[in-house]
Amino acid sequence: MESFFHIQGAPASPLAPLILIHPISGIALPYLTLGPLSSPTNHQHSRPVYGLSCPFYESKSYQLPASFAALARDYVDRIRKEIPHGPYILGGLSMGGMIAIKMAEVLEEECEMVLGVLLIDSTNPEGYPPFDDPRERDEIAEWTYKTYAGRTGLPGFEEMGCEEDGVLDGEVDKDSGLGDEEDDDDEMDMMEYLPRMRKHIYNSLDMVTRAGEGEYLPKGVKSPVTLVKCTQLASLPETVSEYRKKGYHFRFQDERAGWTVDKFQSIPIDAQHEAVFDSQHVGRVTDILRGVLEEMD
Repeated sequence: MESFFHIQGAPASPLAPLILIHPISGIALPYLTLGPLSSPTNHQHSRPVYGLSCPFYESKSYQLPASFAALARDYVDRIRKEIPHGPYILGGLSMGGMIAIKMAEVLEEECEMVLGVLLIDSTNPEGYPPFDDPRERDEIAEWTYKTYAGRTGLPGFEEMGCEEDGVLDGEVDKDSGLGDEEDDDDEMDMMEYLPRMRKHIYNSLDMVTRAGEGEYLPKGVKSPVTLVKCTQLASLPETVSEYRKKGYHFRFQDERAGWTVDKFQSIPIDAQHEAVFDSQHVGRVTDILRGVLEEMD
């Protein structure tokens, strides 16, 4: 799987490209379900849209960064190899939005222009409570894994889904690696994606926890930020602590989802977080994003 890939639009268009960063699954293929984000009248000038999946699915040798700052700098370097200079528009679902904000900061520090950041139900990770009980962290990670396994956009994953759990158990060290075998071939087979997704989710939850303890600390971006915010509260695993549930409800009730940037707008969508790119909602997401993008031109 190529980590950086074209979704729609004309690469030679004069419009700033939109780059959508993967959610916690590490896979950006769900963005392929978006409808046209540009006016259909001039295909040659339609805005180019790209997805960025974690290179973890492209290369066995890729090491997952430990912080949002390190991840953002790595992703900015990768994007600038493909598109050396801005202006850029960044965005992403959930964790993808958290990464996009940090990437915008990096690009602005490098004197590159970011026209806007599009957060799709992304919460500011600052203040995210630590996991006092590792079992709770494991429960949330496994629940997240099962939620995303059938929504990857990869052919056959809907059928495979979580039926692979029995096969993966015992084969994958979710905390320290993906097995001890050595392979000269650095490319991935599709059957390796599910165990890598589980590893990516565990790593990402730990990254969010460290961010909540003070490692995120965004300086603030100068470009405008738009939050597409789900208005239906998603369910949580029954084992989640009351303390964590209260924090989750508090952020859900905040129309800014904890973001403190200056140029900010929040647009509601009547959907649950995990279903926002499902067929019944993706049309509305497309309409919202298209409207915001047209205002940037």
